[in-house]
Amino acid sequence: MYSGNNYQAIDFEFIRMDAMVAERLTASPRIYDIYGFCGLSILSEFFPHGNIEEEAVITDGYILDKEERDELEDEDLKIWNEIPSERKLLLSLQMAEGLADLHGDPLGAIVHQDVQLSQFLFNEDKTTLKLNDFNRAEFMLWDDKNGDYCKYGEGYGAGNWRSPEEYFERELNEQVDVYSFGNNMYSLLTGLWVFYDEDDYSEVQKRVKKGEKPYIDPRYTEKSLADAKLVEIIDRCFAFRPEDRPSIFEVVEFLRDAIQEVTDSR
Repeated sequence: MYSGNNYQAIDFEFIRMDAMVAERLTASPRIYDIYGFCGLSILSEFFPHGNIEEEAVITDGYILDKEERDELEDEDLKIWNEIPSERKLLLSLQMAEGLADLHGDPLGAIVHQDVQLSQFLFNEDKTTLKLNDFNRAEFMLWDDKNGDYCKYGEGYGAGNWRSPEEYFERELNEQVDVYSFGNNMYSLLTGLWVFYDEDDYSEVQKRVKKGEKPYIDPRYTEKSLADAKLVEIIDRCFAFRPEDRPSIFEVVEFLRDAIQEVTDSR
């Protein structure tokens, strides 16, 4: 932090929000441990193994050349990372459970609103993923009259990992996290970014707004039971309308059942 930098109030608010959410969920083993914060700094536990993105996407995550994409269609299915299929299910479950802790907080649902692979860090012995980076989080307000949470506005959603409603600047709820979580599982499954044929964020946003889903090679459903289960839940998370997506609690239940089914099939 340098005195010459032109910091704005919103910069301090980002850190305050991050700290508030981390403190609220301090009891969860799936949320990073915070020890304190001040100004633009947060003191937290150390994560020596980095985040899951570093294992899931080990190339640049894109195949921009159409000829190369066409050739891949004629070859054996290529997986662009080295994570075993069953471990992909487990890692997906751990991420989903972290989000479920947010959405199911006893004091009221919290929306992460920036779900990406890089937000999930490996703990010290690399057995558990912990969710962090809550500076865009939203504490949802409860409507006693209608018996439901109030939707909220957040303005334009940047990047290529967001839901259609964020790109349309519509009212939002916790289902934006479910859509973005589908992206996480997609990259775990394939080793590629969603819409890996396009690195222009604005073009990806246009495709999402038209209702296009990221392409999943149908051969994944035949590769293994674990892969087939991931394909199924990813597709459900990519539903265009938020009300058509599963809740994060339903995603957790699906993944737990999938892991059990894979275990029983051995």
